Amino acid sequence: MAINKRQSALWVKATIIFVILAFIVTAVPVFFMGGGQPQAPEATETGAVLERVAQNYAPTVNSYHVMLQSEPTSYTVLVATADAYFDWALQVRNELGQAGIGFDLPMWNAAVAHYERALDVEPGDPNVATDLAVAYFYSEQRAQAIETIEAVIEGSPEFAPAYYNAGIFYRAEGQPDAALAAFEQHIELAPESETAATARTWAENLRTQGASAEETPTP
Repeated sequence: MAINKRQSALWVKATIIFVILAFIVTAVPVFFMGGGQPQAPEATETGAVLERVAQNYAPTVNSYHVMLQSEPTSYTVLVATADAYFDWALQVRNELGQAGIGFDLPMWNAAVAHYERALDVEPGDPNVATDLAVAYFYSEQRAQAIETIEAVIEGSPEFAPAYYNAGIFYRAEGQPDAALAAFEQHIELAPESETAATARTWAENLRTQGASAEETPTP
């Protein structure tokens, strides 16, 4: 089940695209035996997915970096760049599942950098701050993710997506009471949302058996 990005609609150099593509090539090796048969065909398939997804997003991201060269403090372009990296990482995880974990880190880190820069320019948007928290979570900065989402809740207590994500973060960190409270608040604020259905299921599980950090949902 996906973490909800939003329910509404440090500048990294453009060369990061080429770094990521190089990472894809070197991190998914194909080993050949006699007769030219690959020993690990699943690695070949993973590499093909990563390359295809990268080619889908690289032109868009590169165009944003070009704009940032002349407008380095443009809030709109910074958020759009961060969103593109976020979606890139999300697609890698969605298509590869557990096999994609690790390969998505460069994109999550790039998303974090651009969301942070955007919020330095214009702080206070709960949508963007929530997206930043999600990017922190999947870039293996879970403490920062929780701190950020708690700040969103404090500043925008009626913003339902923050509670949904907070529930996921707490659940993953083995804090069942906090997770249950967050899911219940999300359900109360957005009872008809798609995420409310998932929150109800997780809340019921938490009531009956508690949370397991090994059951972290992936986007």
